Amino acid sequence: MSKFLKWLDNYWYHYKWHTIIVAFFLIIGIISTVQIFNRETYDAYVMYVGGEEIPDTKYYDIMQSLKAVSSDYDGNKEHKINFGKMAFISDPENNMASTINSPTVQFLSNLVVQPYYIYLMDVEVYKLYKDSGVFVPISELMTDVPEDWYYDETAVYFDKTDYANSFAGVDKLGENTLLVIKIMPYASSKRVAAAERTSYENHLDMLKNILSYRKNG
Repeated sequence: MSKFLKWLDNYWYHYKWHTIIVAFFLIIGIISTVQIFNRETYDAYVMYVGGEEIPDTKYYDIMQSLKAVSSDYDGNKEHKINFGKMAFISDPENNMASTINSPTVQFLSNLVVQPYYIYLMDVEVYKLYKDSGVFVPISELMTDVPEDWYYDETAVYFDKTDYANSFAGVDKLGENTLLVIKIMPYASSKRVAAAERTSYENHLDMLKNILSYRKNG
């Protein structure tokens, strides 16, 4: 057996599952990035980043719940939501944390230019970006958000909202999940700037619908 094959056999023996897991999440990241350039349009883009499992049935419930607080913003008579999800392990004692989290952190490093405006993210993920200026202060967007809902001025505890406690799927995203909305990215032309402004306004409407929802009307 050649030296290379021996090295490969030894590497695979020791790092098989690490390699498989990293490859899996890199593929997810690539697919999500490809979606950015996909011609298919959506009325809203929402990204979940955290450790909660989201099987198909829960994913369907989340999609339906998000549609309840959004609209056919582009007026094409198709109400479509792009709900992305990325894994993040907040427990530092978990042996897989660094392996799972690395691709996610790398993907989120350019979140300002992604089409996703509304994020539902684990507190530990938020801490990585909260001082970067990428999130809009929710306290400046709305005046009727209960004080105890706030994590800080740019993030709200999602599980404390009446919306999260009233709709299926979104009611099971964990108590450490924060709701945030990102700023508009820099645009190189007036056309692109206008499109980003429209997208931001649509997502702002959705955010306000989420935070203004009350159980008793």
